[in-house]
Amino acid sequence: MAYIGAHLGIGRGLDKTAQQAVEMELECLQIFLRNPRGSRARQLKEMEIITFKNLLAKYRISPLVVHVSYICNPAAANPQLYELAHSIVAEDLARSAQIGADYLVLHPGSYTTSSAGEGMVRVANLLNRVLENDSGPVTVLLETMSGQGTELGRDFEQLHQILQLIKRSDRVGICYDTCHTYAAGYDCKTTPGLENILSHIDGSFGRERIKLVHANDCAPSLGSHRDRHAHVGEGSIGLEGFASLLSHNFWGKMPMIVETPIEGLAGDIIRLKELRDNSREDYIHADLR
Repeated sequence: MAYIGAHLGIGRGLDKTAQQAVEMELECLQIFLRNPRGSRARQLKEMEIITFKNLLAKYRISPLVVHVSYICNPAAANPQLYELAHSIVAEDLARSAQIGADYLVLHPGSYTTSSAGEGMVRVANLLNRVLENDSGPVTVLLETMSGQGTELGRDFEQLHQILQLIKRSDRVGICYDTCHTYAAGYDCKTTPGLENILSHIDGSFGRERIKLVHANDCAPSLGSHRDRHAHVGEGSIGLEGFASLLSHNFWGKMPMIVETPIEGLAGDIIRLKELRDNSREDYIHADLR
């Protein structure tokens, strides 16, 4: 059974975020640990972390996921931006371990003025440097992307090539984003479509690499290569698409994080839980028959 959760802000403190997660009845949680569109990160207070960890443990909210800020570009051709990305990933990995996180989600970035191949090498080299100096328990997850402009991760083969270049690939997995992959041209609206996606994944990095799903509807159409999240059931994937996802014998067991605006986020959680529970009832009735 999938755990359903959401991305929440930490502007009022980690302890307040944990309380908000409890009130929203989240089953897993994702946060930023710094300004999502900048590099600034405030010092976390000891009691804040303790309260945060205790609340998540008490209400069994797991896994805990940290998302790297959007300014981070691990494929950057610009040396200064590349070193900034290295600093952010290294710091966020250490801070993720400090708060008891399971995963650190990272966008592969954009290769800008270079080539895709050169960009993939830079991503792998950055992670090799970071992981060489980190002995913590947190797993880095490369996220599937929509393929806007020079963005890496537009197909599974690119992610596979990056993983092949990483020495500690045992500490790197994949975060599957429904909106991004739909915009990249992978149709996940039906069970046959989901099976076809798994077939492509099995031919590249392998389904065992997938640790998390970002369950976002997609405002643009299939193959648009535009990253525009929509509330669940209000985009091109639609409620039927998420029903197929949650009833699938592989995808339906993944932890799922919704990344939509706070206005309407509670409704997204309710809809996903209803779809999950309906699919569970169908399994029970099928067993009884």
